[in-house]
Amino acid sequence: NGDSVKLILLDNKSDKIEAANAVTKLITKDKVSAIIGALTSTNTMAITKIAEDARIPIVAPVATNPLVTKKRKFTSRVCFNDNFQGAVAANFAFNDLNLKTAVVITDVKNDYSIGISSVFKKKYKKLGGKILKVAKINQGDTDFKAMLSNIKSLKPQLIFIPFYSAEVALIAKQAKQLGINAKFLGTDGMAGDKVFFEVGQDAVEGFYGTNLYSPDAPKTTEASKMFDKKYRAKFKEAPHPFGVLSAEAYGVIINAMNKCKNPTNAICVNKNIRTTKNFKGVSGIISLDKNGDAVRSAVIEIIKNRKSIYLKTVNP
Repeated sequence: NGDSVKLILLDNKSDKIEAANAVTKLITKDKVSAIIGALTSTNTMAITKIAEDARIPIVAPVATNPLVTKKRKFTSRVCFNDNFQGAVAANFAFNDLNLKTAVVITDVKNDYSIGISSVFKKKYKKLGGKILKVAKINQGDTDFKAMLSNIKSLKPQLIFIPFYSAEVALIAKQAKQLGINAKFLGTDGMAGDKVFFEVGQDAVEGFYGTNLYSPDAPKTTEASKMFDKKYRAKFKEAPHPFGVLSAEAYGVIINAMNKCKNPTNAICVNKNIRTTKNFKGVSGIISLDKNGDAVRSAVIEIIKNRKSIYLKTVNP
């Protein structure tokens, strides 16, 4: 409403201790009225209690683990949670791709991977699919050949891989070397980093993935059209989903502040964040439910020619 907005950017170095330290500084020294972040589930879950105790609202861009907002009154998100994403993935695999047997690979050091694996398994089995094996990896692992050889012997139609770019790319390369013919289905973290394409190269061709946003999906708001145009002009590439959802978090916070007599009143800002309804943002139309979770669509993509190509939108 005419006030200036000061953005303070701190690097959590993708580490939960650094994230906690950063949020403590933002609250105690910088006296912020709201916080965007952290980006991912593990780091966001490391900061929610700190913000909760200080009664400062957090809006997470892409922290999809269901536990992020559980029993939290000051933590919200502009992404869907993995209860929705896991169900979307299972439905797509079973009904659209007609794949009836699957192996799930889970990163046991990653809250995001653990949560979405659990949801996928339950939904897939409920639909009539069969989980042949749950294989476990640790973030940072590089040699997956023994695990993949065992998976190959099971002859699954699908391998579900809900974790981040580097490990997925390495698994793709090693699976191709072993001659594994199963379909691969990942989630929003899969193609989030360029390393996925740089390391995976031809091995990731044909991989499917659920995602938070696709720049090729139909635009449903004027804000999404404007953002797409300005992003491409500035960065000379299509908008990155993480960038889009971070901008969305900012927009939801500003929209909430504009409804407060005093926009620095964190209690009022949080109340208005939590009651966001039909907000026409840069990723589309978004509403938040009573738990602070976004009610929004997911997209399905396929990797072709080292790019993520939009296939369809799935509404809640």
